[in-house]
Amino acid sequence: MTKNIDVIVLNSHGVGQFCNIKRLPFLGETLRAWNWRVEEDGGKGTTVAVSLGRLGVKTAYVGKVGKDPWGDLGFKWMGDAGVDTTYMYQSDEVATGTGLVMIDEDGNNTIVDGDSSLEKLTVEEIRAALEDLKDAKYFITGFAMPQHLALTAAKMAHEMGITTVLNTSPLPHEPMGDLNYIDYIVCNEVEGRVLAEFEEGSMDYEKIARRVREIYHCGSVAMTLGEEGCLVLHEDKVFRVPAVKVDVVGTVGAGDSFLAAFVANLVWGKSVEEAAAWAVKCSALKVTRAGTIPAFPYLHEVEAFIAKLDENK
Repeated sequence: MTKNIDVIVLNSHGVGQFCNIKRLPFLGETLRAWNWRVEEDGGKGTTVAVSLGRLGVKTAYVGKVGKDPWGDLGFKWMGDAGVDTTYMYQSDEVATGTGLVMIDEDGNNTIVDGDSSLEKLTVEEIRAALEDLKDAKYFITGFAMPQHLALTAAKMAHEMGITTVLNTSPLPHEPMGDLNYIDYIVCNEVEGRVLAEFEEGSMDYEKIARRVREIYHCGSVAMTLGEEGCLVLHEDKVFRVPAVKVDVVGTVGAGDSFLAAFVANLVWGKSVEEAAAWAVKCSALKVTRAGTIPAFPYLHEVEAFIAKLDENK
């Protein structure tokens, strides 16, 4: 019997190590860090799944972790958010991955991802999960895991009639080829420029989005623009959503919050434009809080935040 799930998330689980630095390092520089710690940060698959779960979306996570404390934390964090972890395979043949997040005095961050424990996930295991979850509406994957597995799984999901969403972070090392089986590419403006083969610093975001779709033949492109909000190319329409001005505490996880909120709204039957606008507000609330998993808001918190924004117009 298939499970009653709306969204499948296939991407990395790992445990984040964090440190504070005065500023982001230059090439070749040794920089002193302080406040080194392990926080509730689980990699892009975990953070998107937790964010979806807190928004009340019926979500299942697919992946592989080690039989170690880091893997156990994945079951706890996602389980606490109501995420189905039936297909988070746990194995002795792999160690759960970890990553390093460096945060400067302005709250900006740079991230170094370690090896993904999904290196040992097999196509057969993915297929078994998707067969059991085939009634899901949306499938989300990305490249914080082996690229070939992410794209193979997306093809499978597409063939099952599931709407596919690809987050191109971190940027792929290998050519992606034709992505006509991807319904939505979600990226930030830096990733968009690279994918579109535009020069660094280009600000013509509409041209970037159109070029990404032209190269990869995906359905739509949603591009986050940091302090400028986001731009979405859907069908033949391009629209911009302005950012919400807030006091930023930390930007780590802002993109994952946007992605989860965007897909959540599509699940709820909202238009793409409405979904993007809501997602910008949700990620704005998230960046007023430090960290990732502890900072992802629940649905009632986002609704209260948006209501307050509307009152202050």
